[in-house]
Amino acid sequence: MSKSLKKAEQEHIANAVGAVINQMKDNPETANVVFKADSTLSKGLQADVSIRQFKLVSDEPKSLGGTDMGPNPVELILGAFAACQEIVIAAYASVLGIPLEQVKVTAEGEVDLRGFFNVSDKVRPGFKNITFNTEITTSEEDPEKLEQIKFFALNRCPVLDILENPVPTEGTITFEPVTSEVSA
Repeated sequence: MSKSLKKAEQEHIANAVGAVINQMKDNPETANVVFKADSTLSKGLQADVSIRQFKLVSDEPKSLGGTDMGPNPVELILGAFAACQEIVIAAYASVLGIPLEQVKVTAEGEVDLRGFFNVSDKVRPGFKNITFNTEITTSEEDPEKLEQIKFFALNRCPVLDILENPVPTEGTITFEPVTSEVSA
């Protein structure tokens, strides 16, 4: 990818981010947005997930009873976190005029399967811990700008915030009767 294309990409991102910031300053009510995902279990442990116009498959590995047709839900969370880190860094770098060559995030999470499989009620079913490494390749040398990017990556990443802080969650579980079709 050429430098001019990267510069054009950064300008596009900076303009879009600036426009959203200005819109929220002018109309604070536009700051609250709702994101939505729908999922339907299609077969075995495979779920067909719809997010906006995108379709993806989530499944468990064969060792956990799945068919390994896609990443499992906890892997999707790690992928969402890694992507969010990269997006936050690219957005703020664009606004600050910091050139980026590459941003790469590796995230790992440890799960004690005794919680998921109800072997122990003393073990949570989710991650015990998550570790990550974010590598930013840039020609920027200004230590203040680099510290700003580090601050934003650690303090303005929505998925990191979700992982680190409890989110009020409520929902319902309903049971629908099976409808039998009468054949003529």
